[in-house]
Amino acid sequence: MIACLLLSLSLLRPIWAAVPQDQNPMDLSPEIRQFLDKKVDRSLPQMERLQALVSAVFRSNELSFTYAPATRTVIETYTQHSGNCLSFTFMFISTARYLGLDARFREVEIAPVWTKAGDFVNLSQHVNAAVFIGGQAYAIDVFPAVNRIEIGGQVVPDERGLAHFYNNRGVDELTKGNIETGESYLQEAVQADPTTVSVRINFGAAKTRSGELREAEGYLRRALELDPRSQAAMSNLAGVCQLTGSVKEALRYQAKIKEFREKNPYHHYDLGMQAFEVGRYEEATEHYRRALKLKSTEHNFYFALARAYGMLGQKAEAMNNLQLAEKYASDAANKQRYAEKLDLLKGVQPHF
Repeated sequence: MIACLLLSLSLLRPIWAAVPQDQNPMDLSPEIRQFLDKKVDRSLPQMERLQALVSAVFRSNELSFTYAPATRTVIETYTQHSGNCLSFTFMFISTARYLGLDARFREVEIAPVWTKAGDFVNLSQHVNAAVFIGGQAYAIDVFPAVNRIEIGGQVVPDERGLAHFYNNRGVDELTKGNIETGESYLQEAVQADPTTVSVRINFGAAKTRSGELREAEGYLRRALELDPRSQAAMSNLAGVCQLTGSVKEALRYQAKIKEFREKNPYHHYDLGMQAFEVGRYEEATEHYRRALKLKSTEHNFYFALARAYGMLGQKAEAMNNLQLAEKYASDAANKQRYAEKLDLLKGVQPHF
């Protein structure tokens, strides 16, 4: 999975130019419209139109989209032929709508991806496009495939997508030291969708860094009102409370974070990954089983457990969990990957 929506305790950066305030990042240029008119026949049935658009985006010489860790407008993404998952989703939704397809933003639950940047920690999330045809939804992600959506994810309005865009741009500017421009982008994000938790958290992080602790506390408390289970908001607020001398409150938030982590299947999954990486396979299986008790429909958990059993030489258990991973995978690419590994396992010792 590609991580791109910044839920920051830290502020990471690629470098991008500012977007003029009168420019909608979802706008199409005349060049993009000409490209679509050339590549996709509007008279095709909707599914064939969708497949033709996917082929045009990924395979045509004019575009050939590839992933890059950058948040771009639709026009920038088309011009550069690359961007992150949010950039791709903006471009795909805008082009699909131009072709008469019902395309919307979809927030996707994935295993948390934590990265360090100096003294800070960054939590990334994921977004993709959902296209609705004949009562069925199809996910379009940063790989050339159209997959039925069976479970998971949350379709959100354009306002949320725009908030994520301006949020990312604001973080980019803040990390370059452009405080005024960064906070201006975050304010744009608040105006686009006042309920986007990540924006409040990033505002809180920015204000904490600049020493404006009262303002930081206000943003973080609002984030917790919007999402009382947000560990990122709690962690930041605990830090602010420590700085302001509210030690007891900080300890309460730290205790809540610990409690939520114990109930978070992805926390146990992450612990299992850490144990697996250093060769503690028995310990890894214990963490993965704990994760599955909390969320029994996550194909990544079953695959991870199959890998651990494979390393322990427990072929039957590995096969059983690969079958479950294939069962619960919601996209064709993962289903095929698990099926191929099952075939390998039936014949020789698998290489995970």
